Amino acid sequence: MEWTPESLKAEIGYRQAALREDAAHYRVSRRTSPVKRSWWRRLGHGSGPEAPDTGNGHRDAA
Repeated sequence: MEWTPESLKAEIGYRQAALREDAAHYRVSRRTSPVKRSWWRRLGHGSGPEAPDTGNGHRDAA
């Protein structure tokens, strides 16, 4: 298949439209989904306020 200027423009337009649609879908999904803390935040800050207290106020060694 030989690429003509018209076919290149059509292909670029098709790909740009697909990228715009994907970006719009991503933005909507980011707004509607609950915020999930990163693995680094979960690792460094324990499991959150619902974790039971340790007896002496210190975290147990791993």
